[in-house]
Amino acid sequence: MQIYPHPLDYVTGIKYVVTDDFLPFEYSITPETFYVKELVNLDQMGFNTEKGEYAVLKMIKRDIEMFKAIEYISSRLNVPASNIYFYGLKDKDATTESYLFIKSSLIDKAHLPLTWKNLKVELVGYTSIKPRKTHFKGNYFRVTMCNTCGDSEFLLKKIVKTLVEKGLPSYYGYQRFGYRRYNSHILGKYILLGREDLFAEQFLKTIYPRENFDSTVNRIAGNYDRLFYEKTYANAKIGSGVRVALKKLHSILLDAYASYLFNLLLNQLIELKGFNAFNSKLPMPGCDSGWKVYEQVIRNEGLDPAALRYLPCFHRNGLFKPLNNVINKQGECLIYEFQLEPGMYASIVLREIFKDKLVFEEVIFTQKLF
Repeated sequence: MQIYPHPLDYVTGIKYVVTDDFLPFEYSITPETFYVKELVNLDQMGFNTEKGEYAVLKMIKRDIEMFKAIEYISSRLNVPASNIYFYGLKDKDATTESYLFIKSSLIDKAHLPLTWKNLKVELVGYTSIKPRKTHFKGNYFRVTMCNTCGDSEFLLKKIVKTLVEKGLPSYYGYQRFGYRRYNSHILGKYILLGREDLFAEQFLKTIYPRENFDSTVNRIAGNYDRLFYEKTYANAKIGSGVRVALKKLHSILLDAYASYLFNLLLNQLIELKGFNAFNSKLPMPGCDSGWKVYEQVIRNEGLDPAALRYLPCFHRNGLFKPLNNVINKQGECLIYEFQLEPGMYASIVLREIFKDKLVFEEVIFTQKLF
């Protein structure tokens, strides 16, 4: 069995794969090759095109980070970012379609629709109730591969068949930790350890070879004017930088570290009992039962068990499967469509299909999408 088939596995706690098969060509995740559509049951929320308690905004974006999109929408609509509800973070290096929910009383329809760079936001209707997790049904994905070779279609069908039959470990995917600077979980750990000195060094100075060159130079030089989160942290009052950064990042750093611990737990269970050991729900580290389940992982990480109370608590399936799989040819391209339940990562599916042939590249656009 292969271990660590992708370079980013070593820093994100991802280790094992279900199948040794892979497609023998590179696949780059870009807005042209990777499309994501959010699946939300608006009817269960009392959807109406004319009026309702919450306005429903459809957001289409590409090559824009989710939080930057939210900050822009917040400023244009004059609505605090904390009053904008959404289901999960959508990939930056993709074309994504998702929903935002804002109290109708806070919305001035004269400001809509919004168009900015590769972002478009429009009002599509209203709901009678506040969005809940139960209304989110997952995501639809379309993967476009145009540099295929030989029997790629046959091999892809074979791999997907294996994934559907066996299921995959529900690892948290690479985007949870960052494609360019894969350190969000490291920053979360330093917060738990109370080591702001290490946090500041990692956040402001540590160099990552995949990061944009200009961003790296600006960070090292202490020029944060065009670096939103670093500027927020550096300009905060003494002693409050971490708290301010966490607020802006919606506590994503602590969540990322909890995700990292969960990945390590899956590895431990596979090594002890095999893939069938976790065909059930497993607690996240912040649950009361977390210490018992994560004891060896926590010891290896050098954590005080009391720190776990700052991490999220919910239960997560140990295995998942891609659903409604469709594979077909369109001209010279191979198209793979599938759906995932909430909280599961398409990058884990793609890792199984491409192994180290899955690449993440910096994409620069010269034209706007809209």
